Amino acid sequence: MPSSERDLAQETIAPDERAVTAEFVDFLKAASLRRTPTGPVRRFNQGRHSGCVEAEFIVEDGLDARLRVGVFAQPRRYRAWIRFASATSSSDREKDVRGMSIALHDVGGDNLTSGSGRQDFVLNSHPVMMAPNTRQFLDLLRAADAGGARRALFFLTHPTAARVAFASRHNHTSHLEIPYWSTTPYLFGTGRAVKYIARPTSSRRSPLPNPLTDTYLHDRLGQHLRESEAGFDVLIQFQTDSRRTPIEDATVEWREEESPYVRVARIQIPKQDIDAAGRDAACEQIAFNPWHSLADHRPLGSLNRARREIYDAMAQFRASRVARV
Repeated sequence: MPSSERDLAQETIAPDERAVTAEFVDFLKAASLRRTPTGPVRRFNQGRHSGCVEAEFIVEDGLDARLRVGVFAQPRRYRAWIRFASATSSSDREKDVRGMSIALHDVGGDNLTSGSGRQDFVLNSHPVMMAPNTRQFLDLLRAADAGGARRALFFLTHPTAARVAFASRHNHTSHLEIPYWSTTPYLFGTGRAVKYIARPTSSRRSPLPNPLTDTYLHDRLGQHLRESEAGFDVLIQFQTDSRRTPIEDATVEWREEESPYVRVARIQIPKQDIDAAGRDAACEQIAFNPWHSLADHRPLGSLNRARREIYDAMAQFRASRVARV
C-alpha cells in the first residue's frame, strides 16, 4: 500500500501554531473594535445572518456498518438549529460566500467541549478556503483589513487565494437552493477522515430578483418557509490519499471523482416564521464551534485546531461587550 494511502487522518502541527493562534485572536479583537467601537460586536466572519431556522437532522435506518459512527451510529431524529449567513458583505446585493451553521442538540457521548451536548457543523457555499492554514489565513485577513495596496499585493503574490476569492463569491438565489461544504476535514471514527456536504433536496428554484435588494436572501428564506418545507441531504467524502485529499491544506478540493459523496443523513426544515418574536435575537446570540463535537468527529487540520481557541475567545469577547451595553 502506498504511504499516501497509509497516512490517512494524520495531522502535522507546526511548531509555532499556538503563537500564531494567539496572534489571530489578538488581531480579531482589535479589528472588531475598530469596526464597532461601541455597542455589541458582530461575528468577524459570517456576521450578518439571513435567518435561523428550526430543523430536524435525521439519521435513518439502514446505513452501511462503516457509516455508523458517532451521531450516525443509530437511527435518530436530532433537534437542530441552523443559521444562514453571509461572510463579509453589508448587503445582499453584494456577491459573497454564504454560510450554513448547524447545531444538533441533546447529543450524548464523549464531547470534546466539556459540558456540551451539541454536535456542530460549520459549512460554506464553496468547497475550499482562500488560505491553506492558519498562518496564511491570518496574513490574508490582515491584508484585507488594511485594504488598498497591501490587499492588492497579497492577492498578486497569492494566486490561489485570488482564484478562490473570485470563484467563491456570488449573488446566490436562496440559502435553501445551494450546496454547502465543510471545507475542512474531520475524524470519522478511528483512522478515517471525512469532509461534509449539505446538498438541497427541494426542487424549488428561484430566479435572481431584478433589481437585487439589500435583504432579498432573508426575504427569500422567509417566503420559502412560509409556503413550504425545505430539506438537505447530508453527505460525506472519505479521505482517500494524503496527497490528493490532504488534511492540512484547506485550499485543495476533495473532488467527487476522487472521493465519492456518500449520504449519511438528511435535514428536514418545516414551514415556520423566521421573523417570529425572539428569533432574531436568538440567531444573533448562538455561538457555533466545530469543537462542540463528539470525539468520533474531532476536527482536523491547522484551521480547525485554531478554531477551538479562536471561536471560544471571540464568543466570550462578544458576550462581554453585550454585558456592558
